[in-house]
Amino acid sequence: MPEANETPKKMEEIAVILAGGGGRRMDGADKGAIMLGGRRLIDHVLARLAPQADRILISGRHDYGTGLTVIPDCEDGPRGPAAGLWAALNWIDKNNSDTDGFLSVPADGPFLPADLFTRLADATGSAVACDGTGAHPTFAFWRCDDLYGALSGGPAQYGFPLKELADSVHARRVMFKDANAFLNVNEPDDLVRAEMLLVHRAVER
Repeated sequence: MPEANETPKKMEEIAVILAGGGGRRMDGADKGAIMLGGRRLIDHVLARLAPQADRILISGRHDYGTGLTVIPDCEDGPRGPAAGLWAALNWIDKNNSDTDGFLSVPADGPFLPADLFTRLADATGSAVACDGTGAHPTFAFWRCDDLYGALSGGPAQYGFPLKELADSVHARRVMFKDANAFLNVNEPDDLVRAEMLLVHRAVER
């Protein structure tokens, strides 16, 4: 309990970039390293994410030369898209147990909103970003207690799709107006679309 004249300690705001996918629809490419407008996708994500978080972790195989902490998948954890979330939970438990949640974003989401962290974390419970096309559960704020309850149930939970995981923890849906904010560069056509959006946004400035 802080003294009456002591400022309460600010909880560290942690974001995790999910960069462990196999890039199957991009001929096995490391999607974070794919170039978009002269910069790697991971650089676009970092530029938009850095002002929003106190600490950024990369869930994947390497740090892309950024110097950020890399958290590999746990051997005894879930497989598939939930693996990065489980790795983040374990890292937070060991290194920053005062933090009660974290933001996740994909390494191939170069247009994420500047207010993503603030809006998703602005309530109790977990939350998922949405737009007119539906929910985008790689862009989400996950409360640690929610995830522990959902992912510590053993092999039956392995390979949990993130949308099902979000439903299982009753994550709030938070609507964003920008229809392109959650574009994932999953395949070559998406990269073409992202290039066009980048040019269009540059012209609008």
